[in-house]
Amino acid sequence: MPSPRTQPTIEQERASSLLTMGFNSTQAFLLAATRNGGDHVHTAEVQALLDAGCSHDTAVRILL
Repeated sequence: MPSPRTQPTIEQERASSLLTMGFNSTQAFLLAATRNGGDHVHTAEVQALLDAGCSHDTAVRILL
């Protein structure tokens, strides 16, 4: 009997988007994590940094 598929969490969806932007898996999951109080990095903020010329490493340092 096939196992039921679970819906991806919001963190998994954010991580998937970040991977698509070119971040490695560690960077993507660090950026995708929800912090205490429900705060999280918005992918639009990340994309704006990349569009402005930031490297992926620099964007991670700025956002974390």
